[in-house]
Amino acid sequence: MAENKEVEEQVKKLKRLLEGWRMALLPLKSVFIWEQQWHPLAIVISLTILYFIIWLMDLSTIATFATFGLLLNFVDFIVPIICNTIYSPNSWTGQKEKMFEELCRDIVVSYNGVVRKIYSFYSLRDSSPIMYYVMSISMLLTTAWLASSINNIFLLYILTSMVMLWPGIQHKGYLNFMLSYVTKSQKKSD
Repeated sequence: MAENKEVEEQVKKLKRLLEGWRMALLPLKSVFIWEQQWHPLAIVISLTILYFIIWLMDLSTIATFATFGLLLNFVDFIVPIICNTIYSPNSWTGQKEKMFEELCRDIVVSYNGVVRKIYSFYSLRDSSPIMYYVMSISMLLTTAWLASSINNIFLLYILTSMVMLWPGIQHKGYLNFMLSYVTKSQKKSD
């Protein structure tokens, strides 16, 4: 009960925070959950162009973060202005409000799930320190090896692509399909 109340409070805060973006977020949600067949391709092409530009600019790390921050600030400034210019306040219907609230709830639930997983990982430090240190050292060594072996911009491209494609993968059920396929193949081999 208290958890539901906390989630509702988080949803209200997120709705207020994203108020200026609400008209842009509804079409973006359909892209991220792949309502059309070409949506995953659009995501990958957009990310490829963005990372290609970053690669061409060949900026230092700090300059890259500064440029990215400038771009995010510009987008955060211009999107609400464009949305308010294109859409009239009368075009916001109850159905759109319900979809916007559902989107905010999905974001809050996903965020809380990630935070819970991080907390459960760090709780291993108290409950099972050996497991915690084996897992953390293994992940850090793997990350260090990958970062030294593969271009960092390419690694960020792969990571960003996975994060941006993840909602569509979950919505379409591809992960469950692959896991059930692996489970079936393991049962056949036994």
